[in-house]
Amino acid sequence: MIASAAAAGGTEPGVVVVGGGLAGLAAAAALVEAGVGVTLLEARRQAGGRAASFEDPVSGGLVDACQHVAMGCCTNFLDLCRRTGLAAMLRRDRTLSFIGPDGVRAECTPSRNLPAPLHLAPLLLGMRHFTLREKAALAGGMLRLARPATVAATAETARAWLVAAGQPERVIRLFWQPVLESALGESIDLVSVVAARKVAVDGFLAHREAADLIVPTEPLGALFGGRLVGWLRDRGATVRTSAPVDGLERAGDGVVGVRCGAEVIPCSAAIFAVPWRQAARLLPDIVPVADERLVGSPITAVHLWFDREVIDVPHAVLVGRVSQWVFRAEDGAPGHCQVVISASRGLTDGGRDKLRDAVVAELREIFPRIRAARLVDARVVTDPTAVLSVRPGVEQVRPGPRTPLGNLFLAGDWTATGWPSTMEGAVRSGRIAAEAVGGAIGRPLRALVADLPRSPLVRLLAGPR
Repeated sequence: MIASAAAAGGTEPGVVVVGGGLAGLAAAAALVEAGVGVTLLEARRQAGGRAASFEDPVSGGLVDACQHVAMGCCTNFLDLCRRTGLAAMLRRDRTLSFIGPDGVRAECTPSRNLPAPLHLAPLLLGMRHFTLREKAALAGGMLRLARPATVAATAETARAWLVAAGQPERVIRLFWQPVLESALGESIDLVSVVAARKVAVDGFLAHREAADLIVPTEPLGALFGGRLVGWLRDRGATVRTSAPVDGLERAGDGVVGVRCGAEVIPCSAAIFAVPWRQAARLLPDIVPVADERLVGSPITAVHLWFDREVIDVPHAVLVGRVSQWVFRAEDGAPGHCQVVISASRGLTDGGRDKLRDAVVAELREIFPRIRAARLVDARVVTDPTAVLSVRPGVEQVRPGPRTPLGNLFLAGDWTATGWPSTMEGAVRSGRIAAEAVGGAIGRPLRALVADLPRSPLVRLLAGPR
């Protein structure tokens, strides 16, 4: 057995976590709570990874590079926030606003009283841009997608399955496409039907609170790079930013240190919680670069600052448009809104100004206040590999936390968590890696929390987990 890492203040080397994104932060938090000494190394100036912020050119405050939201089904993310004092900075919204291609609005709120999956009836009936026949087809498609036999079709994409299942083209274009692409960060032409089923069952059908939208009310940089890092430090963890890692020091079949510039930081175990390309560069014999099935999908955020408040809802799904989701910013800057576009490859080929103008034109059609407002500033932010593209077959190549080295572990939303590349997936990966570390160093711990329970009707329909 590998030598145990001592709690903060002990003499044994602790655990080194490489990467200060949500996966690394979650791993560090789980270890610290178990009394394990932790050093977290982050190459950037601030922890948080892709849940990052930049300085607002108008107000000078922090602005999220891209709006991040969770759902009520994200039990581990919510548990992490609760344990670390961040829950008060999250807002829970039950109503989803859909704005159809003709500008018709639908305020859709699941029932708090009906059992799952019947709780979705008010949401479905509230979609005014669909006919009764289309609503019936949508309900039937979702129930059919929930059946366990669906996962056997691992080679199918979501669109191929939906077409074969008889979903009308308007229902695919105006519901399945915006919902699945927002949840999975990738085109329905590419994502697997297995991933689509995960969204349908765990994100909508399983529980009355599953589809609740969880929106941060403070900038992500302040939440994760500030408050969460402060929580770790208050409990004895060492968090170092601007500390890029170069590699490992090995002895036999294990790791004895992590190289950070000219310094070697001794460790009893290490977790590499970095994106897959960086992991492959740092650990070429552990994480091979070769597998082309690990590819990223781009997400673009279009930030707009107007001279007045222009968005009259907290957020809305925009169906049948280039713009997919609009959010009224939570940074306190009047007139700031953000449009998020998943699977955005090729959108900026004609130039960022052209995309900005197209988004503003769409918003002016929808929100009358914008027509009289002046655009003060704008910024288009694209992350070309924002999420792992969950295509058919990708689950077979996503690695687990363990590696051939007995005390080296992997984390990140690209690893095998059973979840797509989301904040929940990142937190789960960090907690899974922390549990593996605990077993390796003789300090067993339980970090993962259970999913929301499925109602009896959903268990009958979709089976147990």
